[in-house]
Amino acid sequence: MPFAVGDRAVRPLTADEVLRMVDVGILGEDEPVELLHGVLTEVSPKSPDHEAVKARLIRWLALASAAGGHEVRVEAPIVVPDTTSLPEPDVLVVPAGQDPTRHPTTALLVIEVAVSSLRTDTTVKPALYAAAGVPEVWVVDVCARRVHVLSDPGTGGYAIEVVVGPDGLAAPRQVEAEPLDLAGLFAGL
Repeated sequence: MPFAVGDRAVRPLTADEVLRMVDVGILGEDEPVELLHGVLTEVSPKSPDHEAVKARLIRWLALASAAGGHEVRVEAPIVVPDTTSLPEPDVLVVPAGQDPTRHPTTALLVIEVAVSSLRTDTTVKPALYAAAGVPEVWVVDVCARRVHVLSDPGTGGYAIEVVVGPDGLAAPRQVEAEPLDLAGLFAGL
């Protein structure tokens, strides 16, 4: 994605450069930015609804991870083939036993919780996750009370998108977990 200022091209940042910026303190680890296509984009402040849904998702997945088959990471980067991107999904499920000192290069399941980020979470980030071979991405649309389930990654993104409504059940394909009751996920919001 080329950018320009006047008649000059803008040089994109790389994931390695951004990680080095964090290592030397130029960027704080909790700085509300995310590297997408060479640009540090601002991440919106987390609303109470966003945090409630994220907490419920983590509890649900933590119950399933007790068996030891996977680990749940929260707002952690995933290294994707596009070296100018370092997305940080809200919830990331990786196989158990991965090196905790390295960011994963793929995942079993990625979940984005969208309150104000729906457009980015449904149009920009899925292609990055598909290129990394993530078999399934969920975009939880908090405002519409539904979940976009993306599966079958390919070169241009995901071949299949199923939208599960507010009274439905969503079941991950690669993670052993009970189906998620969306009425309970959105209860009280």
